[in-house]
Amino acid sequence: MQNHSFYPDSPELITPELTISQQEKDLAGTIPLTSVILCYSRQLFQILLDENRIAAIDSKLTIGSAALKTPICMIPNQPVGVVLSGIGAPAAAAVVEEMRVLFPIRNVIAFGSCGALTELPEGKIIIPDNGYRDEGTSYHYAEAGDWIQFSNAAVLEQLFSSMQVETVTGNIWTTDAFYRETREEVNQRVNQGCIAVDMEATALQAVCNFRSLQLYQFLYSADSLHGDWQRRILGSMEKDSRIAMFQLAASIAQNL
Repeated sequence: MQNHSFYPDSPELITPELTISQQEKDLAGTIPLTSVILCYSRQLFQILLDENRIAAIDSKLTIGSAALKTPICMIPNQPVGVVLSGIGAPAAAAVVEEMRVLFPIRNVIAFGSCGALTELPEGKIIIPDNGYRDEGTSYHYAEAGDWIQFSNAAVLEQLFSSMQVETVTGNIWTTDAFYRETREEVNQRVNQGCIAVDMEATALQAVCNFRSLQLYQFLYSADSLHGDWQRRILGSMEKDSRIAMFQLAASIAQNL
């Protein structure tokens, strides 16, 4: 457990208000986005652009880091933004921080792949209800502790049920160290009831709690750490299935 990282009453030295240009603020100020969808797959993001399922708001309005800037997009005729986030808790947290300053967003919808820790079939949709905090970002947004509760798990269960989409709900483990998911750690997390592992979820919940945003987050199982590692559909999910996952996220946004 990490300590001495959370000082809720101490002002930040670097803020999105300082790092975002006035031109970007002016461009965004005319667009009343109330929800944003976070996508982690560059391939899917490009497909959505190519098929006109999303459209860039303005070529000058981008998000990301010095390594990669991508356009801030929206679903046509809907107050729903769509952005490509970098992989990992710090990148995803920064995207949410910047989007909340640019737009009057109230809801964050996040979806992406995860590793199965139990006998979950590939492509299975997972609704996390509690997350083991094995990343560093959340400890700057919430009191230290091993677990964080995902506040809208029950809402997602109802939404997916109304869409007749089968899901599984359970604990997940969020880690920073993709190449240090050891057998001993996996065994411990499984004993604690975790069914999957990802790299952003617990941090996003902590950020949204701290910034008074609502997070709606689901995952789909890709690779498997149950026994020997199996790649399965990690990085190679078929196009139609990727689009189907985005459509689920868009339906959630529309129903909020």
